[in-house]
Amino acid sequence: SSASLSCSKGIAKDYPNMLLPSLLFLVASFIREHKANACELFRCGGINVIEKLLHDCKKKDIDNCGNGAFYRLGVSPVIAKLNASALLDLWQASRLNFALETTFFSRLLFNVSLLLGGLAKARGVAAFHAVMLPVLSEIAMMNPDKVLDCVGTGELFEVVNEYSSVVASEGETMPESDLFYRSFSFSSPSESAALSLAERSFVVDTLLGMIVMMLSQRCPTQDLSPLLTFITYNLDLEWEANTAEIKSTGEISSKRSPRYQSSVKATSILFFLLQKSNVPNLVHSLGDIFDNGSSVASWILCCLVNSFDDTIRGLGIKCLAAYLRITTASVNLDVTNGALALPSSQHDGTATAKISKTMKLGLEVISHSANNMLSNFTGRINIKVVYKLLWHLLKCHRERLGEASITALTYLIVGSGDSGGGDHVREVDE
Repeated sequence: SSASLSCSKGIAKDYPNMLLPSLLFLVASFIREHKANACELFRCGGINVIEKLLHDCKKKDIDNCGNGAFYRLGVSPVIAKLNASALLDLWQASRLNFALETTFFSRLLFNVSLLLGGLAKARGVAAFHAVMLPVLSEIAMMNPDKVLDCVGTGELFEVVNEYSSVVASEGETMPESDLFYRSFSFSSPSESAALSLAERSFVVDTLLGMIVMMLSQRCPTQDLSPLLTFITYNLDLEWEANTAEIKSTGEISSKRSPRYQSSVKATSILFFLLQKSNVPNLVHSLGDIFDNGSSVASWILCCLVNSFDDTIRGLGIKCLAAYLRITTASVNLDVTNGALALPSSQHDGTATAKISKTMKLGLEVISHSANNMLSNFTGRINIKVVYKLLWHLLKCHRERLGEASITALTYLIVGSGDSGGGDHVREVDE
């Protein structure tokens, strides 16, 4: 029949691109229910060899996309599904050896930088994204602790930053359906369009959803730091862009970049974690990141509340309220503008300097002398100082206060009664 003939032609066309899944299936058969072979595969570094092979092939495919090449892991929907099945099969087969399974999980199956990184502008990748994103999401939902231990949030934020940094083309829209769908042709597989704005946004949303599931279980310092750095770095870029726009045109454009949208989503994650009760290690990790808690409230004020955007400002006020609520009401907060103690293994000097610069600029918005206001206090300062700084920052942005800021202030005042925060607000007002 014509249907079977078409199917056989499809299989024949797919055959040249079946080398990788065939190799993975072969390795899985080699170690399945055979502990000795699994130990030898781990000992000889077989997983690292496969990772290197995938990395080199992806680099070659992406570099040659303009010359008619294509991303072979997702050359067609059939090949994309076959590659995903091969990865899952090898994962199952490797479970006889804990070290091998852990290495495979972190270096191949959940290596988002390898599987999805570098593809935001590449062609012919939609089919692979359509297959792998649900697989990775399911794994993160079922095993968030394992993903946190083996992978962490740092690699995921690298991919989120890549997909958020792509500038949308003029007139590009966000359709509500047909994501990752392409009319595929074997005669010209490389003609498949690159990911659209809506598809890149979906990838970002999916990865951030995985991060939420991971951090909701517990918040180690090394996994909370990438979230705070991502927020700070991107909002600082938004601040600089908005400042330049105000100087040139006198107003801020209503058009928002994908980077801004990702910043709002990341800030929402922070608020979710702060207002969620009893997230393990959250307060302790904040104290480690911000020099034992001395700069947490200061960072929230300077980075989030001190924003031209009403949505970000509203989220910042809510984050401040939630943070004050989870701290002991009888214990005053440490708030200084000293240098951050970010882990050197996770952040370089540029990231640390960026956050410190943001905090310095935030305090200078109030006045030039306000930058030293917090550091003039010795020891612990009263929580009323935090509210005073909040009040002055809101006065600086009084012309831009909108519905989000007003709602957040209501949340701050009404919701602070159980922690004693409402009393402090009344005292400051008096």
